Amino acid sequence: MSRILIVLIFLFTFSSCEKEAGEGGTSSIVGSVYKIETYFNVLTQQEDTLFYQLDSEKDVYIIYSDNENEFYDDKVETNWNGQYRFDFLRKGDYTIFTYADSTDLLNNYDYPVFRHVKIEANNSIYTLPDFVINK
Repeated sequence: MSRILIVLIFLFTFSSCEKEAGEGGTSSIVGSVYKIETYFNVLTQQEDTLFYQLDSEKDVYIIYSDNENEFYDDKVETNWNGQYRFDFLRKGDYTIFTYADSTDLLNNYDYPVFRHVKIEANNSIYTLPDFVINK
């Protein structure tokens, strides 16, 4: 009798735990990375912008929480059309980020651009606003 009670307590303890954000679910996060370039147009004497509709082979990272200071948990490369996708995610908070190139002519560095999303339902696809990266 005591063994059955111990087994039942063990089962109730571990079955009532809520799983944290991460892999093992049925939801997805999708989005795109676009690139823009600004330049001075000598004909119009104004700043113009070139808009590229894709940024292929760009690394996009995911953190399984809403804390931007944590180390990333996974990364994917964008496809030929600048799109990325993270599949098999559980309910929870996620941070998606990629790196943008600086536009400062004196210093060459990259800086992160973040998007936050909360998955609230299973079997869902969450589409994030596009990342627009300056070149």
